Amino acid sequence: MGETIVSNLKVTETRISFTFKPASAPFPLHFSGSYIAGDDRVTCTFSLHGNSRFVRFKRVPGSEQVAVSANAEPKIPARIRHDYNFGFTGRVNYWLALHVTQDDVLTMNDLTRATPNFDVSVKWFVMDGFNIFARYYRGGFNFTDDPLKLDPFAGMGLNGESYLKLDGIEFGVMGYLGNIMMPNSKFNPYLTGSLGQTSWSLAESGRGSDPIADGLYPFEGDNLAVSFGIGTEYEITQKMALEFEWAWRYFMTEDDEKWPNPEEVWSNSHAWSLSAGFTIGF
Repeated sequence: MGETIVSNLKVTETRISFTFKPASAPFPLHFSGSYIAGDDRVTCTFSLHGNSRFVRFKRVPGSEQVAVSANAEPKIPARIRHDYNFGFTGRVNYWLALHVTQDDVLTMNDLTRATPNFDVSVKWFVMDGFNIFARYYRGGFNFTDDPLKLDPFAGMGLNGESYLKLDGIEFGVMGYLGNIMMPNSKFNPYLTGSLGQTSWSLAESGRGSDPIADGLYPFEGDNLAVSFGIGTEYEITQKMALEFEWAWRYFMTEDDEKWPNPEEVWSNSHAWSLSAGFTIGF
């Protein structure tokens, strides 16, 4: 285009507009756009003599030329790690049984053992370094086959084939730290937390079987569940990433009105969750 003169320049925190006339153009062109800071993107329209063209500008890392004073380093803008508004993630989990005992007394919750599970989630990237997600998880625990530990609860039907189903839906957030901790790395660490509801059942002989009962009430319900964890993404392409996470899960399965003596029979459930998954953006 060669050199040109810009006039009527107006710039705010979110808007930019100006008029310019290339030497080869018979009429001036008008530029009007908006700056989206969260995406580091300018969305705009060029118009010329009644015709217009929509254009979207993105920053290309490494292409910036910033004028700085002598002996000063230019400030490099943070890279864009999530070039999309939504993401879908599928993960496999390995839930490690977490037992909290009092005076070495084992409840039924303390007889669970590590079990593989899975979850799927949809993420909305409010900004590049923060997303809100909705997740469905299908989880649970198998039980120990140690007859000495099972014997106190054999009268209820608990055995080595029993299964604690813990399925649920949760909503949470992820805050990414990669551009602060390691801006040039493909790894993107994050902190995460969630709140949701779990549908649980202590089944006598595997998932889907009849629930074990204590008196009038079977061990089942719909209760609050929370989780907190740390993890990292690993960028594969601009729209695909691997995800690894270590989280603590807490399921509020206790009800001392239905099942008395929570310190000896039935209490809340805990788990360490180790997850690996794949995210695709769209």
